[in-house]
Amino acid sequence: MNLKTQVQIIIKAAPEKVFDCAIDCQNLPKFFIGYKSIPAIVSARTTDGLTLRQGSTRIVKNSDGSEIEEAIVTLKRPHIQEYQLIKGFKPPFTWLVRSASGKWLYEAIDSGTRITWHFNFEMRNMLAFLIFRTVLKPPFQEAQKICLENIKKFIETAAGRSSEFE
Repeated sequence: MNLKTQVQIIIKAAPEKVFDCAIDCQNLPKFFIGYKSIPAIVSARTTDGLTLRQGSTRIVKNSDGSEIEEAIVTLKRPHIQEYQLIKGFKPPFTWLVRSASGKWLYEAIDSGTRITWHFNFEMRNMLAFLIFRTVLKPPFQEAQKICLENIKKFIETAAGRSSEFE
């Protein structure tokens, strides 16, 4: 039993710039700040200390003390990043979610780049599905939206223009 979320945004910048900015582990805490019951990212790094690439493992530390291990399934610049959350959930997520994965699609459009962020939760059972859909899906989807808005703001303002992503 799966529960899916999806958010989109358009950013006035080239797909390569948007992609590079969004996958940089150092930027994740700036962008994913959480929302209500959804914890913020406080740090992220690859297990080998190298830049993110297909096949690498990323460790994401969250404000609730959880440490999520993610396998990078697909990473094709500047089109797609896809990852599977392997372990590290804390309650209540661990009680409700069997597995989770995310996919970011980057599409060049006339005015810049459209990001579409899909997330999939595999729920443990029908009760977990109902609880998650009612209690956790709305704040999670809002946290996704805020994250994409933070990326847009960063790239389209002086902070983004003066960064290495120009």
